[in-house]
Amino acid sequence: MIIGHSISNMDGIIQAIDEPVARVLKRTRTELIGMSYTSITHPEDIARNVSQVQALRPNGQSQSIRKRYLGGDGSIITLTVQVLRIGSGESGHLVGTMSAAAPLGSMIAGPRHDDRLPHSLWRRAKDLLAVMQARDKTLGGDLFADHAWALLLSVYVAEAESRIATVDSVASQLGLNRATLDRWIRVLEAKSLVDPPDSMREALQLTRSGIDDVERLLSTRSLVDVS
Repeated sequence: MIIGHSISNMDGIIQAIDEPVARVLKRTRTELIGMSYTSITHPEDIARNVSQVQALRPNGQSQSIRKRYLGGDGSIITLTVQVLRIGSGESGHLVGTMSAAAPLGSMIAGPRHDDRLPHSLWRRAKDLLAVMQARDKTLGGDLFADHAWALLLSVYVAEAESRIATVDSVASQLGLNRATLDRWIRVLEAKSLVDPPDSMREALQLTRSGIDDVERLLSTRSLVDVS
């Protein structure tokens, strides 16, 4: 569900923002106008967010960015922002469309009954990871080769819980050495399922299509029944 829009100049200073967006961010429009978008972005997401914005081409394709905001009350709010760069130079603007369509940060808010709703998908992903880890511990990880799926689930769950999944944390969780994990990351990058790891924190993030594909698979009841 689209919440609303914001317009920033090329320095990231907010020029205009819709009232519904301000309400979601638990701030006022007057407060937000004149602020930099980085000042309301979670510190751990700033470097990745800035690099994604800087990569936008004038009047080119938009970029879907999943990020965490700092609410006016100190809360963390996860949204998807579709960012488009219009024009170039000082006259250019960044137009953001904020969406609350299945925000990953809200997945653990409470139990739901629809298998396609966020909580059920998060719960199913957690259960699948637990089953795979128990299987590997009991039977030995060398018998199985579903590292790509485990990697996707691990990053998906981290995003659902508003955590940063780093290369090292995922390698430790999955019991993989760094070389093996790096190889599978490159494979998933080539499939446009994960973004390249953040250069500063080596943070991993699913692409929009990666999220959609994982959720589509998690919505298949035959994977595991958690209802």
